[in-house]
Amino acid sequence: MNLLERARYGEVRGLEILADHPEVRLVLFSLQEGQEVRGKGEPRVHLLCLEGEGLLWAGNKEVAATPGTLLACEPGEPHGAKAGEGRFLVLGIVTPRP
Repeated sequence: MNLLERARYGEVRGLEILADHPEVRLVLFSLQEGQEVRGKGEPRVHLLCLEGEGLLWAGNKEVAATPGTLLACEPGEPHGAKAGEGRFLVLGIVTPRP
């Protein structure tokens, strides 16, 4: 599966669940300038930037993200992603599925 081809950018942030198994949930977030996604309470989350530039955060830690940036979030820790200028594609990896 080509994740870049699965991106769905629009006025409302794109969200697609790619896999949903007891061991893992994979969620693709397609964000445009200023759009963001926030989460909390999930077991363990990793956020991986696939395209564009933006900000990944977990708790009080913020990371400027470009393709290849991975941020690990502690269980139950508030986390999220916010697009900078242009498009920002982020894969959320949740283990185990909530």
